[in-house]
This record gives sequence, C-alpha cells and structure tokens, in this order.
Amino acid sequence: MLTKDLLRYKTNRGTILPKFIDPKSGINLEVARGLVNAFSANVGSIRETLEGISKQVIQAYPSNAVVGRGLEKLLMDRTEFDTEINNDLIELREKVFKNSAYLLRQNEAATYQKIDLRNNESFTRYKSEMNKLMGLSPEELGTQLYGDLPPFQKVLNFRKMTAEELLHRYNCAQVQGLLLRSESLMLTLPESGPAKLRQLLKYLRFNKLLAKIVRDHKKNSKALILKIDGPLSLFVQTQKYGLNLANFFAAVLLQPKWKIDAQIRILKNQVHSLNLDESCGIRSHLRQFLSYVPDEIQTLSKQISEKLPDWELTSSSDFVALEGESLCFPDYLITHKSGKSVSLELFHKWHSTPLKMRLDQLDLQNGSPLLIGIHKSLLNNDEIANQVEASKYFSRFGFFFREAPTVTKLLPVLDNWLGKCI
Repeated sequence: MLTKDLLRYKTNRGTILPKFIDPKSGINLEVARGLVNAFSANVGSIRETLEGISKQVIQAYPSNAVVGRGLEKLLMDRTEFDTEINNDLIELREKVFKNSAYLLRQNEAATYQKIDLRNNESFTRYKSEMNKLMGLSPEELGTQLYGDLPPFQKVLNFRKMTAEELLHRYNCAQVQGLLLRSESLMLTLPESGPAKLRQLLKYLRFNKLLAKIVRDHKKNSKALILKIDGPLSLFVQTQKYGLNLANFFAAVLLQPKWKIDAQIRILKNQVHSLNLDESCGIRSHLRQFLSYVPDEIQTLSKQISEKLPDWELTSSSDFVALEGESLCFPDYLITHKSGKSVSLELFHKWHSTPLKMRLDQLDLQNGSPLLIGIHKSLLNNDEIANQVEASKYFSRFGFFFREAPTVTKLLPVLDNWLGKCI
C-alpha cells in the first residue's frame, strides 16, 4: 500500500480524483524498468545497498520523484528481508562489550582514556587488541557486529514483475490508498455472470467484509448494489479492516463492468466523493481464482468431519433472500446426510453495523435460512449486547465464538435447526 504522502490526487467541489499515470509513457516505463532491475539484481545483497541504488534511479528522474518513491514503496512490499533474530550476533555484541570493558580496565587503560577516532595510535592499538581477543579481522568484526540492523538485513527474495505491471499496480494503489480513508463504499455491478460474481463475493468473504446486497430497483435492471462500511465508520480494528477493504478493490477490477461511489476523508473535517468505473483503465494485479480457505474454517471443517460425521461444511455459492428485499451471500454451507442444508454467516470484530441489520432482518424472517456466529468482542457494545439478548432468532440459531467457531458451539444450533426441519 502507499502511505498518505505518496498519494497523488486532486479535489474539486466535493469530489476527489486520483492522479493516474500512463502505463505506456516512455519516461514512466524508464523509471519503472530501472527500479525493477535494481530490485531484481540485488537479491542477496543488503537493504542499505538496495536502497542506495534505488535512490539513484529515482534521482535520475527528478520531475517524477514522487511517482518514483511510490513505485519504490510498492516494490519494497514485494521484497523479503532477513528479519529473523540472530542470536549469534547478539552473543557477538555481548562478547565485544565485555572484552572492551576488560581492555579498558587493564593497566594500560590510561592509554585509551583519550582516544581520537580520526587518527590516534592508542585507538589503533585498542582495535588490534580487540581483534585478537575476538579472533576476527577488523573487516569481519565491522561487518558482523550490527549485521541484524535494518540497513544490513539481507535481501532474501523479490517477487518479480514487469515495468508495465508495476505502473498498473501503482494506479490501483492510488485508489486503494484513498479507500483506506473511506467512510462508506457503494459498489454497483450493472452486469456480472454467475462465475465472476461468485469470485468477487469469495474475495469479499476472504477479506472478512460484509455487505448489504440488494437488487437495483430500476426498471429492467439486473444490477446488484453492494453497500460496505468504510474503515472510518468503525470504532475498532480500523487499520486491519481498511487494508481488507483496499485489497478487495483489486477484485472489483476483475468485473466486466463496475462503479464505485465512496466517501473519502483525507482531511479531518473534509469528506470528498470518489466516483470511478471500469472506464478509468486500471488493471487488476490479481491473476487467479481465490481458493484460499481461512485457518479458522479449515479447523472447523476438520472438527465437523471428525466429530459430526453426519454433517459436511463447504463454501457457500448461492444467495439467501432476506426480509427487505436484500440478499445475503453467507460464508459457508452446512449439509446433513439427509440432504438438508443451512447456511452459516460469521460476524467478526468490525461487523457491528451489519450484525445489527442482520438481527433485525432475521427476527422478522419467516423461516430459518441461516445460522449466525458472533465474535464475543462485539458484546462490548451495549447496544449490540441488548439486541442479541432480545433476539428470539439468535437464541435458537446463533452462537458466540472467540478466536474461531467450534463444533461445541455449533452443534446445539445445528440440532435446533434440524429439529425445526423435521
């Protein structure tokens, strides 16, 4: 992601528009190519060397310095450094400090009391003695002593990309940086095939986002509208949630047609509208269908398989119609050996607003279309705690979880649901 100082945008009469760059521009391609080559060529070197060469590339194009620093930031995000705690270096420093104290306590300590670091025989003697005690040459000692500090971290890996891919990634990052500061986001999908739509909603779920999904009421319209809370509308976990929302935007770009309307708060007292659609020309860096299953669900699926052999947990692929003409795309589907199945929807720490709406809908719902799991921390909100306690639907078909849902918590609501169906 890009930090606030690297975002380029203009505002006009309540709207905000990112300053995109031309991915086919010769000068932009030169800067991007120089940076990509610098990162590719410095795997195995240290961070200080990489940053020095990268800085030289950016300085060669002074008129594009801000863009260059933004491109550099994106490449840094694709670079793996050796950040492991090195106990050997810690022990080496401890040994150096002990030996240094030992030398200065000797009879000749007076010789070292006024060491001139620029040119002094006593300092030279001191270094010589230290090297003997450590069994290392001056060069080895100098290299190893602080080898685990950030400037000296080894570059382990760099996920390569082309210069043009980097420029497209930059344009996407400009929008993502603004969405980190959004209060709300409305996504309109004028048309989306079943496969594309399922892919998008899987990315929505992967990022632990919940959306109010409704059909567009315009005549003959097949459009879907997704209303998603922005990170600045929340009171908890705003940074993590903001990153999740920003990441989700890359999946939106895979849709054939789309439109976003977001409220962005760049300055404390100023909110601007961000309005974009597929005509902006941004290209997604996502390449393949999302197949990742969160650890919490892998664990739950394994528990169900071992302890509840009559049930099976799978990803949900269909909408559930709810009161108020809204649609729910639940997280998972739980199927009984009889063939009966019920959806499962999970509400995490930042899902307070969607949870309120869902409880209202389910208490008015005719039938029991889904089970709901609520993260225990949401009860810290008195309004939610009271609503949950008063919900007749939740008392039968809902459960709480802490880190992840468990079979122990799930089984009673499964039994209640199955008993209702029989």
